[in-house]
Amino acid sequence: MAYIRAHDTKQRRNGKVVKRYVVAWREPIRDSFGLPTGELRSRQESYQNRETAEARRDELNAARHTTGTSALAEQRKAGDLPFGYYARGWLDAQAVKVARGRLKQRAHEDCKRLLTRYVLDRFGARAIASISAKDAEEFLAALVRQPSRQGDRAPLSPATVKHAWGMFSTVMRYAMRHGAISSNPADQVDFSTSRGVGDLGKFEHNPLTATQVGELCAAVAGEGYPNLPAYPVYGLMTAFLAYTGLRASENAGLEIRDLVFTTGPTAVRSGEPAIRCTVQVRRTKERRGGEWVVGTPKSKQSRRSVPLPPWLAEKLHAYLVGAGTEPAMHPRADEPAAPLWPSRKNGGGHRAEGQRYAVLLDWSEPLAMGTFYDTILKPALEAVGLPASRPAKDGEPAIRGVRLHDLRHTFATMHLMAGTHFMQVSRWLGHSTFTLTLNTYGDWIPEEDGGAINHLPEPSSAAGQTPQKVRQLFG
Repeated sequence: MAYIRAHDTKQRRNGKVVKRYVVAWREPIRDSFGLPTGELRSRQESYQNRETAEARRDELNAARHTTGTSALAEQRKAGDLPFGYYARGWLDAQAVKVARGRLKQRAHEDCKRLLTRYVLDRFGARAIASISAKDAEEFLAALVRQPSRQGDRAPLSPATVKHAWGMFSTVMRYAMRHGAISSNPADQVDFSTSRGVGDLGKFEHNPLTATQVGELCAAVAGEGYPNLPAYPVYGLMTAFLAYTGLRASENAGLEIRDLVFTTGPTAVRSGEPAIRCTVQVRRTKERRGGEWVVGTPKSKQSRRSVPLPPWLAEKLHAYLVGAGTEPAMHPRADEPAAPLWPSRKNGGGHRAEGQRYAVLLDWSEPLAMGTFYDTILKPALEAVGLPASRPAKDGEPAIRGVRLHDLRHTFATMHLMAGTHFMQVSRWLGHSTFTLTLNTYGDWIPEEDGGAINHLPEPSSAAGQTPQKVRQLFG
Protein backbone atom coordinates (compact mmCIF):
# COMPACT_ATOMS: atom_id res chain seq x y z
CA MET A 1 0.00 0.00 0.00
CA ALA A 2 1.48 3.35 -1.06
CA TYR A 3 1.29 6.29 1.34
CA ILE A 4 2.45 9.93 1.54
CA ARG A 5 5.00 11.27 3.98
CA ALA A 6 5.54 15.05 4.20
CA HIS A 7 8.69 16.67 5.56
CA ASP A 8 10.17 20.15 5.83
CA THR A 9 13.10 21.24 3.69
CA LYS A 10 15.72 23.90 4.39
CA GLN A 11 14.24 26.10 1.70
CA ARG A 12 11.82 28.96 2.37
CA ARG A 13 9.33 30.65 0.09
CA ASN A 14 7.55 33.89 1.17
CA GLY A 15 8.86 33.31 4.66
CA LYS A 16 7.36 29.83 4.90
CA VAL A 17 9.13 26.49 5.04
CA VAL A 18 8.93 24.60 1.75
CA LYS A 19 7.60 21.08 2.15
CA ARG A 20 8.39 17.98 0.10
CA TYR A 21 5.93 15.10 -0.29
CA VAL A 22 7.38 11.61 -0.47
CA VAL A 23 5.32 8.76 -1.87
CA ALA A 24 6.58 5.53 -0.29
CA TRP A 25 5.61 1.95 -0.91
CA ARG A 26 6.95 -1.57 -0.79
CA GLU A 27 7.01 -3.90 -3.76
CA PRO A 28 8.16 -7.48 -4.35
CA ILE A 29 11.61 -8.21 -5.67
CA ARG A 30 11.21 -10.06 -8.94
CA ASP A 31 13.35 -12.58 -10.77
CA SER A 32 14.29 -12.53 -14.46
CA PHE A 33 10.80 -13.82 -15.35
CA GLY A 34 9.06 -10.99 -13.51
CA LEU A 35 7.87 -13.28 -10.74
CA PRO A 36 8.05 -12.31 -7.04
CA THR A 37 10.85 -13.95 -5.08
CA GLY A 38 9.02 -13.59 -1.75
CA GLU A 39 11.18 -10.65 -0.64
CA LEU A 40 10.16 -6.99 -0.57
CA ARG A 41 12.05 -3.77 -1.17
CA SER A 42 11.20 -0.18 -0.24
CA ARG A 43 10.70 2.45 -2.93
CA GLN A 44 9.97 6.16 -2.72
CA GLU A 45 9.50 9.17 -4.99
CA SER A 46 9.59 12.85 -4.06
CA TYR A 47 7.13 15.54 -5.25
CA GLN A 48 6.84 19.30 -4.74
CA ASN A 49 3.10 19.44 -4.04
CA ARG A 50 0.54 17.22 -2.35
CA GLU A 51 -1.80 17.01 -5.36
CA THR A 52 0.84 15.35 -7.57
CA ALA A 53 1.90 13.05 -4.73
CA GLU A 54 -1.71 11.95 -4.12
CA ALA A 55 -2.21 11.20 -7.82
CA ARG A 56 0.90 9.05 -7.86
CA ARG A 57 -0.17 7.25 -4.66
CA ASP A 58 -3.57 6.43 -6.11
CA GLU A 59 -1.97 5.20 -9.33
CA LEU A 60 0.31 2.84 -7.44
CA ASN A 61 -2.48 1.47 -5.29
CA ALA A 62 -4.65 0.82 -8.35
CA ALA A 63 -1.75 -0.90 -10.10
CA ARG A 64 -1.69 -3.55 -7.39
CA HIS A 65 -4.95 -4.91 -8.82
CA THR A 66 -4.70 -4.17 -12.55
CA THR A 67 -1.10 -4.75 -13.70
CA GLY A 68 0.00 -7.62 -11.54
CA THR A 69 2.51 -5.69 -9.46
CA SER A 70 1.40 -7.15 -6.12
CA ALA A 71 2.83 -10.35 -4.71
CA LEU A 72 1.93 -13.56 -6.50
CA ALA A 73 0.12 -14.89 -3.43
CA GLU A 74 -2.36 -12.01 -3.66
CA GLN A 75 -3.39 -12.83 -7.22
CA ARG A 76 -6.92 -14.21 -7.52
CA LYS A 77 -7.50 -14.55 -11.26
CA ALA A 78 -5.49 -16.33 -13.91
CA GLY A 79 -5.51 -13.17 -16.01
CA ASP A 80 -3.91 -11.21 -13.18
CA LEU A 81 -0.86 -13.48 -13.15
CA PRO A 82 2.15 -11.91 -14.88
CA PHE A 83 3.46 -12.87 -18.30
CA GLY A 84 6.59 -14.25 -16.62
CA TYR A 85 4.48 -16.79 -14.72
CA TYR A 86 3.27 -18.33 -17.97
CA ALA A 87 6.68 -17.99 -19.61
CA ARG A 88 8.18 -20.07 -16.83
CA GLY A 89 5.35 -22.58 -17.04
CA TRP A 90 5.86 -22.99 -20.78
CA LEU A 91 9.63 -23.43 -20.32
CA ASP A 92 8.98 -26.06 -17.65
CA ALA A 93 6.77 -27.91 -20.13
CA GLN A 94 9.58 -27.78 -22.69
CA ALA A 95 12.01 -29.14 -20.08
CA VAL A 96 9.77 -32.22 -19.79
CA LYS A 97 10.12 -32.71 -23.54
CA VAL A 98 13.91 -32.49 -23.18
CA ALA A 99 13.86 -35.14 -20.44
CA ARG A 100 11.78 -37.42 -22.68
CA GLY A 101 14.07 -36.92 -25.65
CA ARG A 102 11.47 -35.05 -27.71
CA LEU A 103 13.37 -31.74 -27.68
CA LYS A 104 17.06 -30.92 -27.78
CA GLN A 105 18.59 -29.23 -24.76
CA ARG A 106 20.08 -26.56 -26.99
CA ALA A 107 16.65 -25.66 -28.38
CA HIS A 108 15.33 -25.30 -24.84
CA GLU A 109 18.23 -23.02 -23.90
CA ASP A 110 17.72 -20.92 -27.03
CA CYS A 111 14.06 -20.40 -26.12
CA LYS A 112 14.99 -19.25 -22.63
CA ARG A 113 17.67 -16.93 -24.02
CA LEU A 114 15.24 -15.31 -26.47
CA LEU A 115 12.62 -14.78 -23.78
CA THR A 116 15.11 -13.30 -21.34
CA ARG A 117 16.81 -11.02 -23.85
CA TYR A 118 13.89 -9.68 -25.86
CA VAL A 119 10.54 -10.32 -24.14
CA LEU A 120 10.66 -10.48 -20.36
CA ASP A 121 12.00 -6.96 -19.78
CA ARG A 122 8.94 -5.60 -21.53
CA PHE A 123 6.20 -7.99 -20.42
CA GLY A 124 7.60 -10.09 -17.54
CA ALA A 125 5.74 -8.27 -14.75
CA ARG A 126 2.66 -7.35 -16.81
CA ALA A 127 -0.62 -9.10 -15.98
CA ILE A 128 -1.19 -11.45 -18.90
CA ALA A 129 -4.76 -10.23 -19.44
CA SER A 130 -3.65 -6.59 -19.66
CA ILE A 131 -1.51 -7.19 -22.76
CA SER A 132 -3.47 -5.95 -25.76
CA ALA A 133 -3.04 -6.25 -29.52
CA LYS A 134 -1.69 -2.71 -29.54
CA ASP A 135 0.94 -3.70 -26.97
CA ALA A 136 1.90 -6.63 -29.20
CA GLU A 137 2.09 -4.40 -32.26
CA GLU A 138 4.30 -1.88 -30.44
CA PHE A 139 6.54 -4.73 -29.26
CA LEU A 140 7.00 -5.96 -32.83
CA ALA A 141 7.81 -2.43 -34.02
CA ALA A 142 10.38 -2.08 -31.23
CA LEU A 143 11.97 -5.40 -32.23
CA VAL A 144 12.38 -4.25 -35.81
CA ARG A 145 14.09 -1.03 -34.66
CA GLN A 146 16.21 -2.64 -31.95
CA PRO A 147 19.96 -2.71 -32.69
CA SER A 148 21.59 -6.10 -32.98
CA ARG A 149 24.17 -5.28 -30.34
CA GLN A 150 24.88 -2.41 -27.95
CA GLY A 151 26.51 0.56 -29.67
CA ASP A 152 25.70 -0.78 -33.14
CA ARG A 153 23.24 0.85 -35.51
CA ALA A 154 22.48 -2.31 -37.45
CA PRO A 155 18.99 -3.66 -36.61
CA LEU A 156 18.19 -7.18 -35.55
CA SER A 157 18.21 -9.69 -38.37
CA PRO A 158 14.80 -10.77 -39.72
CA ALA A 159 15.43 -14.26 -38.33
CA THR A 160 16.03 -12.91 -34.81
CA VAL A 161 12.90 -10.76 -34.99
CA LYS A 162 10.92 -13.80 -36.12
CA HIS A 163 12.23 -16.00 -33.28
CA ALA A 164 11.71 -13.35 -30.57
CA TRP A 165 8.19 -12.65 -31.81
CA GLY A 166 7.53 -16.37 -31.90
CA MET A 167 8.49 -16.72 -28.24
CA PHE A 168 6.09 -13.96 -27.25
CA SER A 169 3.26 -15.43 -29.30
CA THR A 170 3.93 -18.95 -27.98
CA VAL A 171 3.71 -17.89 -24.32
CA MET A 172 0.50 -15.99 -25.01
CA ARG A 173 -0.92 -19.11 -26.68
CA TYR A 174 0.13 -21.17 -23.65
CA ALA A 175 -1.72 -18.73 -21.37
CA MET A 176 -4.82 -18.96 -23.58
CA ARG A 177 -4.80 -22.76 -23.25
CA HIS A 178 -4.76 -22.34 -19.46
CA GLY A 179 -7.77 -20.03 -19.46
CA ALA A 180 -5.91 -16.83 -18.60
CA ILE A 181 -6.95 -15.01 -21.79
CA SER A 182 -9.72 -15.61 -24.32
CA SER A 183 -7.62 -14.82 -27.40
CA ASN A 184 -4.01 -14.34 -28.37
CA PRO A 185 -3.25 -10.64 -29.06
CA ALA A 186 -0.29 -11.69 -31.24
CA ASP A 187 -2.72 -13.28 -33.71
CA GLN A 188 -4.24 -9.84 -34.34
CA VAL A 189 -0.91 -8.42 -35.55
CA ASP A 190 0.03 -8.74 -39.21
CA PHE A 191 3.28 -10.66 -39.14
CA SER A 192 3.89 -12.76 -42.23
CA THR A 193 6.66 -15.37 -41.93
CA SER A 194 6.17 -17.06 -45.27
CA ARG A 195 9.05 -17.06 -47.70
CA GLY A 196 8.75 -15.22 -50.95
CA VAL A 197 6.60 -12.38 -49.57
CA GLY A 198 7.72 -9.03 -50.94
CA ASP A 199 10.82 -8.56 -53.06
CA LEU A 200 13.47 -9.43 -50.48
CA GLY A 201 16.00 -11.87 -51.87
CA LYS A 202 16.52 -15.15 -50.10
CA PHE A 203 19.77 -15.86 -48.30
CA GLU A 204 22.37 -17.16 -50.72
CA HIS A 205 25.04 -19.64 -49.77
CA ASN A 206 28.55 -19.25 -51.14
CA PRO A 207 29.91 -22.67 -52.12
CA LEU A 208 33.51 -22.87 -53.27
CA THR A 209 35.00 -24.61 -56.26
CA ALA A 210 37.50 -27.44 -55.86
CA THR A 211 40.30 -25.05 -56.87
CA GLN A 212 39.23 -22.50 -54.27
CA VAL A 213 39.10 -25.21 -51.60
CA GLY A 214 42.65 -26.23 -52.51
CA GLU A 215 43.90 -22.64 -52.28
CA LEU A 216 42.11 -22.11 -48.97
CA CYS A 217 43.56 -25.30 -47.47
CA ALA A 218 47.04 -24.21 -48.55
CA ALA A 219 46.56 -20.78 -46.97
CA VAL A 220 45.37 -22.28 -43.67
CA ALA A 221 48.34 -24.67 -43.70
CA GLY A 222 50.67 -21.75 -44.45
CA GLU A 223 51.87 -23.16 -47.76
CA GLY A 224 52.87 -20.31 -50.06
CA TYR A 225 51.53 -17.62 -47.70
CA PRO A 226 54.46 -16.41 -45.55
CA ASN A 227 52.32 -13.75 -43.81
CA LEU A 228 49.97 -16.34 -42.33
CA PRO A 229 50.73 -18.69 -39.41
CA ALA A 230 51.25 -22.29 -40.50
CA TYR A 231 48.69 -24.82 -39.27
CA PRO A 232 48.98 -27.99 -41.39
CA VAL A 233 46.48 -29.78 -39.12
CA TYR A 234 43.83 -27.15 -39.76
CA GLY A 235 44.60 -27.17 -43.47
CA LEU A 236 43.70 -30.87 -43.47
CA MET A 237 40.59 -30.15 -41.39
CA THR A 238 39.45 -27.51 -43.89
CA ALA A 239 39.62 -30.07 -46.69
CA PHE A 240 37.83 -32.56 -44.43
CA LEU A 241 34.94 -30.12 -43.88
CA ALA A 242 34.57 -29.39 -47.58
CA TYR A 243 34.59 -33.07 -48.57
CA THR A 244 32.39 -34.51 -45.80
CA GLY A 245 29.77 -31.77 -45.36
CA LEU A 246 29.76 -32.03 -41.57
CA ARG A 247 28.28 -29.24 -39.50
CA ALA A 248 30.64 -27.29 -37.24
CA SER A 249 29.33 -28.83 -34.00
CA GLU A 250 29.50 -32.32 -35.55
CA ASN A 251 33.11 -31.75 -36.56
CA ALA A 252 33.99 -30.52 -33.06
CA GLY A 253 32.36 -33.65 -31.63
CA LEU A 254 34.47 -36.11 -33.63
CA GLU A 255 36.75 -38.47 -31.74
CA ILE A 256 39.40 -40.91 -32.96
CA ARG A 257 36.97 -43.83 -32.80
CA ASP A 258 34.61 -42.12 -35.25
CA LEU A 259 36.93 -42.78 -38.20
CA VAL A 260 36.56 -46.34 -39.47
CA PHE A 261 39.37 -47.45 -41.80
CA THR A 262 39.16 -50.43 -44.14
CA THR A 263 41.10 -51.58 -47.19
CA GLY A 264 39.66 -51.95 -50.64
CA PRO A 265 40.92 -53.26 -53.99
CA THR A 266 44.56 -52.71 -54.84
CA ALA A 267 45.31 -49.14 -55.86
CA VAL A 268 46.54 -48.73 -59.44
CA ARG A 269 49.29 -46.24 -58.66
CA SER A 270 50.91 -47.74 -55.58
CA GLY A 271 50.11 -51.41 -56.12
CA GLU A 272 49.00 -51.62 -52.49
CA PRO A 273 45.49 -52.09 -51.06
CA ALA A 274 43.59 -48.80 -51.18
CA ILE A 275 42.69 -47.21 -47.84
CA ARG A 276 39.05 -46.44 -47.28
CA CYS A 277 37.56 -44.39 -44.47
CA THR A 278 34.05 -43.69 -43.22
CA VAL A 279 33.17 -40.95 -40.75
CA GLN A 280 30.52 -41.89 -38.21
CA VAL A 281 28.58 -38.86 -36.99
CA ARG A 282 27.29 -39.73 -33.52
CA ARG A 283 27.58 -36.62 -31.34
CA THR A 284 28.07 -32.85 -31.26
CA LYS A 285 30.21 -30.70 -28.98
CA GLU A 286 29.82 -27.00 -28.30
CA ARG A 287 31.51 -24.69 -25.84
CA ARG A 288 29.07 -22.88 -23.55
CA GLY A 289 30.01 -20.83 -20.54
CA GLY A 290 33.58 -22.06 -20.68
CA GLU A 291 32.55 -25.74 -20.63
CA TRP A 292 32.21 -28.29 -23.41
CA VAL A 293 28.67 -29.62 -23.77
CA VAL A 294 28.15 -32.96 -25.54
CA GLY A 295 24.91 -33.25 -27.48
CA THR A 296 23.22 -35.34 -30.12
CA PRO A 297 23.09 -34.52 -33.84
CA LYS A 298 20.34 -32.25 -35.16
CA SER A 299 17.90 -35.05 -36.05
CA LYS A 300 17.69 -38.83 -36.39
CA GLN A 301 18.83 -38.53 -39.98
CA SER A 302 21.88 -36.60 -38.80
CA ARG A 303 23.23 -39.76 -37.16
CA ARG A 304 24.93 -41.03 -40.28
CA SER A 305 28.06 -42.40 -41.91
CA VAL A 306 29.86 -40.38 -44.58
CA PRO A 307 32.50 -41.98 -46.82
CA LEU A 308 35.69 -40.07 -47.60
CA PRO A 309 37.17 -39.85 -51.07
CA PRO A 310 40.24 -42.15 -51.36
CA TRP A 311 42.80 -39.33 -51.42
CA LEU A 312 41.37 -37.81 -48.22
CA ALA A 313 41.19 -41.24 -46.58
CA GLU A 314 44.93 -41.63 -47.20
CA LYS A 315 45.64 -38.21 -45.67
CA LEU A 316 43.57 -39.02 -42.57
CA HIS A 317 45.32 -42.39 -42.27
CA ALA A 318 48.68 -40.66 -42.39
CA TYR A 319 47.42 -38.11 -39.86
CA LEU A 320 46.53 -40.84 -37.36
CA VAL A 321 48.83 -43.75 -38.24
CA GLY A 322 51.67 -42.28 -40.26
CA ALA A 323 52.89 -42.85 -43.78
CA GLY A 324 56.09 -44.72 -44.57
CA THR A 325 58.83 -43.41 -42.30
CA GLU A 326 56.77 -40.39 -41.29
CA PRO A 327 55.18 -40.70 -37.83
CA ALA A 328 51.55 -39.91 -37.10
CA MET A 329 50.75 -36.22 -36.67
CA HIS A 330 48.17 -36.88 -33.95
CA PRO A 331 49.97 -37.70 -30.65
CA ARG A 332 46.89 -39.37 -29.10
CA ALA A 333 45.75 -41.45 -32.06
CA ASP A 334 45.75 -44.62 -29.95
CA GLU A 335 43.10 -43.18 -27.58
CA PRO A 336 39.61 -43.85 -29.01
CA ALA A 337 37.92 -41.00 -27.10
CA ALA A 338 40.57 -38.36 -27.90
CA PRO A 339 39.40 -35.35 -29.97
CA LEU A 340 40.06 -35.78 -33.67
CA TRP A 341 41.01 -32.13 -34.15
CA PRO A 342 43.07 -30.22 -31.55
CA SER A 343 42.40 -26.86 -30.00
CA ARG A 344 45.04 -24.18 -29.46
CA LYS A 345 46.67 -23.47 -26.13
CA ASN A 346 46.14 -20.22 -24.28
CA GLY A 347 49.07 -17.98 -23.53
CA GLY A 348 50.29 -16.90 -26.95
CA GLY A 349 52.25 -18.57 -29.67
CA HIS A 350 55.79 -19.56 -30.45
CA ARG A 351 58.32 -19.41 -33.25
CA ALA A 352 60.27 -22.62 -33.56
CA GLU A 353 63.57 -22.51 -35.47
CA GLY A 354 62.88 -22.39 -39.18
CA GLN A 355 59.11 -22.03 -38.71
CA ARG A 356 56.64 -19.16 -38.69
CA TYR A 357 54.81 -17.87 -35.64
CA ALA A 358 51.98 -20.16 -34.54
CA VAL A 359 50.09 -20.99 -31.36
CA LEU A 360 50.84 -24.36 -29.78
CA LEU A 361 48.18 -27.02 -30.27
CA ASP A 362 46.23 -28.52 -27.40
CA TRP A 363 45.33 -32.15 -28.17
CA SER A 364 43.35 -32.61 -24.96
CA GLU A 365 40.14 -30.80 -25.96
CA PRO A 366 38.11 -30.12 -29.11
CA LEU A 367 38.45 -27.09 -31.34
CA ALA A 368 36.03 -24.17 -30.89
CA MET A 369 34.88 -23.77 -34.48
CA GLY A 370 33.73 -20.17 -34.12
CA THR A 371 37.16 -19.16 -32.87
CA PHE A 372 38.76 -21.13 -35.69
CA TYR A 373 36.72 -19.17 -38.23
CA ASP A 374 37.50 -15.76 -36.72
CA THR A 375 41.22 -16.23 -36.09
CA ILE A 376 42.39 -18.64 -38.80
CA LEU A 377 39.88 -19.13 -41.61
CA LYS A 378 38.97 -15.46 -42.10
CA PRO A 379 42.57 -14.33 -42.68
CA ALA A 380 43.08 -17.29 -45.02
CA LEU A 381 39.94 -16.39 -47.00
CA GLU A 382 41.14 -12.82 -47.44
CA ALA A 383 44.61 -14.02 -48.42
CA VAL A 384 43.22 -16.06 -51.33
CA GLY A 385 40.89 -13.25 -52.43
CA LEU A 386 37.60 -14.59 -51.04
CA PRO A 387 35.33 -12.32 -48.96
CA ALA A 388 34.81 -13.35 -45.36
CA SER A 389 31.43 -12.89 -43.73
CA ARG A 390 31.32 -9.92 -41.36
CA PRO A 391 28.49 -8.36 -39.31
CA ALA A 392 27.54 -4.70 -39.61
CA LYS A 393 29.78 -2.56 -37.41
CA ASP A 394 30.56 1.14 -36.89
CA GLY A 395 28.07 2.18 -39.56
CA GLU A 396 29.48 -0.20 -42.17
CA PRO A 397 27.07 -2.67 -43.78
CA ALA A 398 27.32 -6.39 -43.16
CA ILE A 399 29.24 -8.52 -45.67
CA ARG A 400 27.65 -11.76 -46.77
CA GLY A 401 30.88 -13.49 -47.55
CA VAL A 402 32.09 -17.05 -47.16
CA ARG A 403 31.04 -18.55 -43.84
CA LEU A 404 32.28 -21.70 -42.16
CA HIS A 405 28.94 -23.33 -43.04
CA ASP A 406 29.66 -22.68 -46.73
CA LEU A 407 32.15 -25.56 -46.64
CA ARG A 408 29.12 -27.77 -46.02
CA HIS A 409 27.39 -26.16 -49.01
CA THR A 410 30.55 -26.81 -51.02
CA PHE A 411 30.30 -30.53 -50.33
CA ALA A 412 26.67 -30.59 -51.51
CA THR A 413 27.15 -28.58 -54.69
CA MET A 414 30.29 -30.44 -55.79
CA HIS A 415 28.52 -33.79 -55.45
CA LEU A 416 25.36 -32.63 -57.22
CA MET A 417 27.32 -31.12 -60.09
CA ALA A 418 29.32 -34.35 -60.35
CA GLY A 419 26.08 -36.28 -60.85
CA THR A 420 25.59 -37.81 -57.41
CA HIS A 421 21.87 -38.40 -56.86
CA PHE A 422 20.32 -35.78 -54.61
CA MET A 423 18.86 -38.45 -52.32
CA GLN A 424 22.33 -39.79 -51.59
CA VAL A 425 23.64 -36.27 -51.02
CA SER A 426 20.72 -35.67 -48.66
CA ARG A 427 21.64 -38.75 -46.61
CA TRP A 428 25.30 -37.71 -46.38
CA LEU A 429 24.28 -34.22 -45.28
CA GLY A 430 21.95 -35.63 -42.63
CA HIS A 431 18.95 -33.63 -43.87
CA SER A 432 15.65 -34.50 -42.23
CA THR A 433 13.87 -34.71 -45.61
CA PHE A 434 14.80 -34.96 -49.27
CA THR A 435 12.62 -31.89 -49.84
CA LEU A 436 15.00 -29.80 -47.74
CA THR A 437 17.88 -30.81 -50.01
CA LEU A 438 15.87 -29.95 -53.12
CA ASN A 439 14.78 -26.57 -51.75
CA THR A 440 18.34 -25.67 -50.80
CA TYR A 441 20.30 -27.03 -53.75
CA GLY A 442 17.76 -27.53 -56.53
CA ASP A 443 19.54 -25.07 -58.83
CA TRP A 444 22.73 -27.16 -58.67
CA ILE A 445 21.19 -30.42 -59.90
CA PRO A 446 22.23 -31.04 -63.54
CA GLU A 447 19.46 -31.05 -66.12
CA GLU A 448 20.08 -34.67 -67.10
CA ASP A 449 19.50 -35.70 -63.46
CA GLY A 450 16.13 -34.01 -63.14
CA GLY A 451 17.19 -30.40 -62.96
CA ALA A 452 15.33 -27.37 -64.26
CA ILE A 453 14.47 -28.14 -67.90
CA ASN A 454 11.10 -28.14 -69.67
CA HIS A 455 10.50 -31.08 -72.07
CA LEU A 456 6.74 -30.66 -72.49
CA PRO A 457 5.74 -31.32 -76.16
CA GLU A 458 3.80 -28.97 -78.34
CA PRO A 459 0.04 -29.52 -78.00
CA SER A 460 -1.97 -30.80 -80.97
CA SER A 461 -5.59 -31.79 -81.63
CA ALA A 462 -6.76 -34.93 -83.43
CA ALA A 463 -6.69 -34.58 -87.27
CA GLY A 464 -6.01 -30.87 -86.85
CA GLN A 465 -9.67 -30.21 -85.97
CA THR A 466 -10.89 -27.97 -83.20
CA PRO A 467 -12.40 -30.08 -80.38
CA GLN A 468 -16.19 -30.00 -80.04
CA LYS A 469 -16.03 -28.57 -76.48
CA VAL A 470 -13.84 -25.67 -77.60
CA ARG A 471 -16.29 -24.85 -80.44
CA GLN A 472 -19.13 -24.85 -77.94
CA LEU A 473 -17.33 -22.50 -75.54
CA PHE A 474 -16.00 -20.03 -78.04
CA GLY A 475 -18.53 -20.54 -80.84
